[in-house]
Amino acid sequence: MRIGIIGGGAVGLLAGAYLGRKHDVHIVVRNMEQRTILDREGVLCDQLSSPVPVKAHLKPHLPTDVDVWLISVKQYDLEEVLSLPLPKNGKYLFLQNGMGHLSLLQSLPMDSFAAVVEHGALKVSFNEVEHTGRGRIRAAPFTGLSADMEELAEALHQPDFPILVQDGAVKMLSEKMVINAVINPLTALFKQKNRAVKENPYIRSLGYRLCEEACRTLGLDLPTQWDRVLTIAEQTGGNQSSMWKDLQEGRRTEIDAISGFILEQSSEDLPWHEFVVEAVHAMEFEKGVNIDE
Repeated sequence: MRIGIIGGGAVGLLAGAYLGRKHDVHIVVRNMEQRTILDREGVLCDQLSSPVPVKAHLKPHLPTDVDVWLISVKQYDLEEVLSLPLPKNGKYLFLQNGMGHLSLLQSLPMDSFAAVVEHGALKVSFNEVEHTGRGRIRAAPFTGLSADMEELAEALHQPDFPILVQDGAVKMLSEKMVINAVINPLTALFKQKNRAVKENPYIRSLGYRLCEEACRTLGLDLPTQWDRVLTIAEQTGGNQSSMWKDLQEGRRTEIDAISGFILEQSSEDLPWHEFVVEAVHAMEFEKGVNIDE
């Protein structure tokens, strides 16, 4: 297949490395230096024995005749991506955290599919990525057809980079939202790896309260989702959350797309979510991050 990946961050590079072994991968980036290095050296992944060749493009210039697009930018950059001259007859797999993007996709004249990434990935340089935790990509049709999602998953699936098809995009993203709403802000605020959500009794107590508020808002079963949070915290125990990494590097976080979205969906007061949103914004402010950009 001819695959277009928009976004040269950790997830985009990881997908490019694994999929590029079998497919013709094109990565769209916004930085000329990254484009040059990717074209010259390919993608380097610590879990693969050799560089994977890809073709890089500088936004807004896009490759043509693409079979499937993987959109791997942060949610706050999605509107900019959707303003690009994207082919209307393409198939698009959206890899964003949160759920706010679903309202954007609903009215688009294209076949869209939602996905959650359960791999751990760390971008080391413009063309280097560390695969810090093996997982899978779970994907579900949104405005696209179930049959098309099955066909895409079969084509993209690899034993060491599995794709699992789910029935409902909303439920799938809601469950991932709960995990992100607990693990991301707490690890960022306390500067701890994921295991602290399970092992530190005080962080665990805060996590349970965030989980309860999220489940109440999203209509999910609390015991089931809390067990999932603890399982993920244990399985990815040595990983840094993306939110903590964003703060370390002075980047805008996705706190509004995750915890902020839950606040917007609730008709009740959610004091724990209100606190973590303000607290993470305070840390962004100290890093000089302009969240209004």
